Amino acid sequence: MDINVEEKMNIVQIPLEEIHAHPLEPRSSIDLGPMENFRENIKANGLINPITVTLRPEGGYYRLAGQRRQLACEDLGYQTIAANLREGLSESEIQAILLAENLHREDLPPLDEADTFARFLETQPMAELLAFINREQSYVQRRLKLRQLSDAVRKKLRKKEIPLAVAEQLACLPAEKQGDILSLVEDQKLNAVQLSNLLMQQKSRELKMATFDTEECLSCIHNSAGQADLFAPEVTGLGHCLNADCWRIKERTKGDELIKQIEAMGPRAVLTEKQAVGIADLPPDVDATQSLMHNGAELGESNLADCQSCQFLVVFVSARGHLLQQNICTQKTCYQERSQAFRKDNREQKRTKTQHGKSKKKTPPAQEKGTPTALKMTAKHAPSRVKEFKRKRYDAFLKDRFVKESDENILRLAFIAMSDSTWSSYQPARAILKELSGQSDGEPFSLKTLELTRGLEINALMQGLGRLAAHVIEKLPIETVEQMIFIDLKHNSEALFSVEKDYLSLLTKVEIEATIDEIGLAGYLDAKGRSLKKLANKPKASFIEGILNSGFTFPVLPKWLKPETLQG
Repeated sequence: MDINVEEKMNIVQIPLEEIHAHPLEPRSSIDLGPMENFRENIKANGLINPITVTLRPEGGYYRLAGQRRQLACEDLGYQTIAANLREGLSESEIQAILLAENLHREDLPPLDEADTFARFLETQPMAELLAFINREQSYVQRRLKLRQLSDAVRKKLRKKEIPLAVAEQLACLPAEKQGDILSLVEDQKLNAVQLSNLLMQQKSRELKMATFDTEECLSCIHNSAGQADLFAPEVTGLGHCLNADCWRIKERTKGDELIKQIEAMGPRAVLTEKQAVGIADLPPDVDATQSLMHNGAELGESNLADCQSCQFLVVFVSARGHLLQQNICTQKTCYQERSQAFRKDNREQKRTKTQHGKSKKKTPPAQEKGTPTALKMTAKHAPSRVKEFKRKRYDAFLKDRFVKESDENILRLAFIAMSDSTWSSYQPARAILKELSGQSDGEPFSLKTLELTRGLEINALMQGLGRLAAHVIEKLPIETVEQMIFIDLKHNSEALFSVEKDYLSLLTKVEIEATIDEIGLAGYLDAKGRSLKKLANKPKASFIEGILNSGFTFPVLPKWLKPETLQG
């Protein structure tokens, strides 16, 4: 996004009544408190700085900068206003001006900031936003969290009837419970620190805030609501739990239930004692360098929903028995592919809307039934996780052949592998040669290595060469690997792959549906009088099990499992 928009002054006088707020205007409200002095200054000195506008396709002008100046002039009874007319601006240039006008002002309401950030992230990456506003990512995430506030809390925050710090804590609660806590905040005039203490102390033991089923708590002797002589009566019959051990067990049981439900849908679930998690909280077997915090604003609702059945999504569950809002994608490449496609789609939609005025909004291809646009069912367009799956299968096959086989073809392929991977500098070669010769005297790797091999039989030499080649397979480009397997070794995809659990588990539910439709399973189920829709509505694990147990013989492989580099 080009945010360095060159200013070209074109000052004109335009009627105030023809000026409209731009649809992308971040500021939904304005503080009129300081307007009196502002009006007096304009009345005394005139309008020193003109506002900035651009032509409106429907007629009139869109205001890009100068809302306060416009309001002040209207209050003073002006009919026209001096404006810098900017023509021929692209959508990104307009957005840049609006952002520069609003995000760099300290008085932009937090809710407007949140909406602006989310809108920006629909077409641009997070790094671009952080560079533009010169803020940390945590600041942006706190603002985005405000979008989860209930309407009642939003109104209070917009009217500045509650502090921002209080609103940020309320945003961490389920929307249906925010109202109850808001009432406590107002009744007891709690500040942010006091609210934090309340949530830490009362929430953990207040039955109406429990994450588990409280039906049996109604008649429990440890429910304070049942002890009217000691505690104030509760209309709901739910007071505070007086049995910390029982409470903790119920929370942990609820957390375990959520873990099972999530993993049945596909993702990996992690139980944690923390209430805020990050990349550092991933299990040790997960590569943190290939992981990203999951952000709906960067992916869009369609991708976000599709990812909920992906095995590479890590979902965190609080040991207190509820889901945490922070999820992590452990397939960085796939995440970036989807994010880039989402931003591109949004840019194209906005460009179309700009060109055709208020045309009817098209449903994004990514929201239509089937595989998202960015993930076409071809080998070259397969998701990165499918390509990695194929690559691991290729590597395992070649390593096995190199170690076990000793024909001339394998010898030739071993030399190709070692040549492409500069094998001679690969350290494990030394240990392998010494092992083959039965010597380990610590001599350096040099011409003496030749002597270590002279006493070996041809088969031992071939196997040793194969073992050396096996160490460098992972470094070969995919083109070389597929040439080896499908041309030199005359193998085919069907010998290496099948529609199996390992493959289907890689896919999201949307991708699974597209796959089974491609290979004819949908028609097979229809002919059997069975409902594909009913099967697809089950958790991902059950969905896959139903596919594999359907009795269907898969006649062809999905295109995603075909060779990537040998296709026309």
